[in-house]
Amino acid sequence: MNILEFRSLFRKNLFSKFELNEIDFIYKNLLNSFFCFEPTVLGLNPKTNLNKTQQSKLNHALSLIKKDYPIQYITGTTKFHDMEILVNSNVLIPRPETEELVNWAIESIKDDYNIYDLCTGSGCIALALKKNNPSITLTGIDISKKAISVAKKNSQNLNLQVNWIIQDIKKININKSSIDLIISNPPYVYPTERKNMHPRVLDYEPSIALFTPISDPIYYYRFCISFAKKSLRTGGKLFLEINPNYIDEIENLLMKSNFSNVILKRDFNGKKRMIRAEKYE
Repeated sequence: MNILEFRSLFRKNLFSKFELNEIDFIYKNLLNSFFCFEPTVLGLNPKTNLNKTQQSKLNHALSLIKKDYPIQYITGTTKFHDMEILVNSNVLIPRPETEELVNWAIESIKDDYNIYDLCTGSGCIALALKKNNPSITLTGIDISKKAISVAKKNSQNLNLQVNWIIQDIKKININKSSIDLIISNPPYVYPTERKNMHPRVLDYEPSIALFTPISDPIYYYRFCISFAKKSLRTGGKLFLEINPNYIDEIENLLMKSNFSNVILKRDFNGKKRMIRAEKYE
């Protein structure tokens, strides 16, 4: 089969799941990721033949996509803040909303800042901040050894120096208030929200990076804020991606924890998705 014929196969099998332009985008992405075919190959050389190995690889990818397996896990990469980030089923796939959180934090970062990224996952937040300002000192923390392994690979591939630590955020301890900025996209999906989630997320992305305990919808925010209270210098800032359903609870916790200048920010969908606060003592 040639690449045009194989595209028809993808269209036929995926039309019930995706729009036509989405199917074509996925197919071109796979051709480029698997075989380094340029996106223009379908227009310029549509009769380019695929050998048996290439056909087998595309057929396997197609079978996974039909089962809602994330495209990013199939190719092993995704784009984040103009970087190519390695991802697998041990880390959450970075979202555009998190890019907005990064952009907001960048506005507050000065040269030589000491920054901590809690629940770092693939390391995408820490690496984006480091790429934007190489002078800063960055530490990425995650409880998952496998996630930190992915973050380290991304750091090496991008030639960006970040200190990676395998640690439970409930047990982090800093002896002095020496951090200028803390940022985090912690697990914040309350378990009852499962019914609204796409199988692509629910069945394949790591639950540890998604869900809070049923007993406490702001469980991980408590530890992020507690750590920030102890470790940020006076005037230091905390940036969090948040669940819009629990804004009041998070704001109240920040106010009770000696944070001021609490500001909410909407994402591109109009949802209140980010919060910034400043330690005032």
